[in-house]
Amino acid sequence: MDTELLASLSNQFGPSGFESSVTSIIRSNVAQLSRDVKIDALGNLILRIGDKGPRVLVSAHVDEVGVIVTHVDQRGFIRVAPLGGIDPWVMIGQELMFKTRRGELIRGIVGIDPPHLRRDKPPSRFEELYIDAGFSSRDEANKAGVTPGIPGTFSTSLTYSGDAIIGKALDDRLGTYALIEAARRISGSEAMFFFAWNTQEEVGLRGIQAVVNGVNPELAIVVETTVAADVPSNPEEQWITRLGGGAAIRAMDRSIIANPTLLEKTTDLLESKGIKYQLQVNPYGGTDAGAIHVHGTGVPTLVISTPARYIHTPRSIALMSDVNAVVSSLSLLLDNINYLISPLY
Repeated sequence: MDTELLASLSNQFGPSGFESSVTSIIRSNVAQLSRDVKIDALGNLILRIGDKGPRVLVSAHVDEVGVIVTHVDQRGFIRVAPLGGIDPWVMIGQELMFKTRRGELIRGIVGIDPPHLRRDKPPSRFEELYIDAGFSSRDEANKAGVTPGIPGTFSTSLTYSGDAIIGKALDDRLGTYALIEAARRISGSEAMFFFAWNTQEEVGLRGIQAVVNGVNPELAIVVETTVAADVPSNPEEQWITRLGGGAAIRAMDRSIIANPTLLEKTTDLLESKGIKYQLQVNPYGGTDAGAIHVHGTGVPTLVISTPARYIHTPRSIALMSDVNAVVSSLSLLLDNINYLISPLY
């Protein structure tokens, strides 16, 4: 595993709508793989490898959940709204970083009274949260570049502990990383592969809709990070996926039911090579596959994910062994793309 690349992706600033710093890292790592590399009007990075055969889209979203400044009060305290699905209570006491229009990073703390002074319950709505960046006035904050409309996200650095990966934005920088590795490893299958690192998934699957309109794929594979709920507070039947179970192959979620033949071919291939995987049924969440599979007259779409605990919080936990299983799974599927795409109905 390229631990330095994964760390640079995870640590980089990139909430929904403000992903260009992440895209820049990706481009520097894949531009040499093809002369056909472009960034579209929504900031999606699309790399094409191959000139003939079926059109295959392989995608991962680059954005992370974050916030956007809505107001700075007279004393310099900052109010925010969420970008994507964040529970307000996971913000309390956390350090955030905001990127000004000049590109500077400003850090602040989500404020909470110590227990000595607390009279009420902790905040439970975003409207109750405030960020303290040490400013004494609105004018001071504005001069520093903190104004309504600038984005923010968690200020967390990726760390490794044995097989464990701990950091922010693992949803979906793990998928982003896997896509880079798969693009590096791809061999000479007769297909046109469109690798897309797309934007704004966390706010409504926006970037992928522009991608799929341009690519018009015949088959798609979405590479995600998904909920591992294998923690003491959840009974086993609610785990969805678990750490150490390998790549999560999605059978169903609230936005897609996987093509049964495509799913069977996928699991047959993984089993033939001894690649560890787990089947996932998730009635709660959705991915970019929800927008892709209903495009045009329909696109058979597969979702492969890395399980991670505590996604959409300041720190998630995943395992390097599961990430490696996703990379191996994706590479194997791309090398056998004609088998996958042959009659599915």
